[in-house]
This record gives sequence, structure tokens and C-alpha cells, in this order.
Amino acid sequence: MNKKVLVVVGIIWGLVVVTGIAYFQMKKSSEQINIVELDKKENMIVEEGKVEKITLYTLSDKGDRLIKKEDEIPQYIKPKDKIRKITQLSIENLWKNKVLKTSQVEIGNIFITGDMAYIDVDANMLELKSENRKNLLAIYSIVNSVTEIGNIQKIKFLIDGREEEEGSFSKVYTRNTNI
Repeated sequence: MNKKVLVVVGIIWGLVVVTGIAYFQMKKSSEQINIVELDKKENMIVEEGKVEKITLYTLSDKGDRLIKKEDEIPQYIKPKDKIRKITQLSIENLWKNKVLKTSQVEIGNIFITGDMAYIDVDANMLELKSENRKNLLAIYSIVNSVTEIGNIQKIKFLIDGREEEEGSFSKVYTRNTNI
């Protein structure tokens, strides 16, 4: 019986030693891996150097109305890639105008169904949830800029993939240049 106990204890110690060695080798080898974070490459451009003119709506200096502004973006094949770029530029303008606290609003999926575009953004956009004039102008700066594309008439914002039940993001927006 003592031999059996010694054999079992020996096997257990052997397993402990082997797993310990394997653990430290894996830990040591993982320290040698350099993690490189790559920016999202916009590979949807038709040809290098081709650009197209777009109309962006931005808030005035006083923040009381929308101003039309011409800009250029790379020419995209897919409409949803163009919508993503226009939304991104609009969000950056809202940050520059101090409407948003950050320009780091992640734009998730964009779905197009008929004449309606669903734009999924992260929770940083919830700063615009309360319904007041400044937030409404900010939302319409995105809506009016995206609907300049032509075949998009309505915009619905999703927050982290979900429809909001109340506030500014519970509505479907259509173009409104008279706001």
C-alpha cells in the first residue's frame, strides 16, 4: 500500500512540475510578442487620389443655427462607407464646437433599408439625448449632412446596437434645413 501511495504522489508531483515548467515557458514567450495596433484602413476608396465634394452642416459660432460647408472626401464605392465618413466628420465638427466632450465616438454598423439609414454609434453620443435646441441642431447637422447623399431620406440612430426608447435618439429623423 505504501508503494501505491508513493507512485500516486510521484505522478502528481510530476504533473505539477511539468505544468509549472509549461506555464513559465508560455509566460516567457508571451512577453516577446509585440502587439501592434493597426488603424482601420479605408480600403473602400475607388482609386487613389479620387475625391468628391460633399456638403456638411455645422453649428454656427453662436450654436444657434446650422451653416452649410463644402468639403472633400475620398470617393467610396459603397454608400454606407460614405455615410460613415460623413458621420465621422460631423462628429468631429461637433467636438470642435464643444457640443460633444469627445471626438472619439465609435461608429458601428451602418444599415441601409430603402431610403432609411440606421447609424449605430456608441454611448458617447448620449450627451445629445436630452431634447433641447443645441442637441437638436447637433443631431440635424449629422442628419442633413448624410441626407445630402440623395438616396437617403431618413436616419435612425442606434446606441450600441439598440434603439432608444426615449429622448433624441428614439426618433426617426428626416432632412430639415429650416431648423
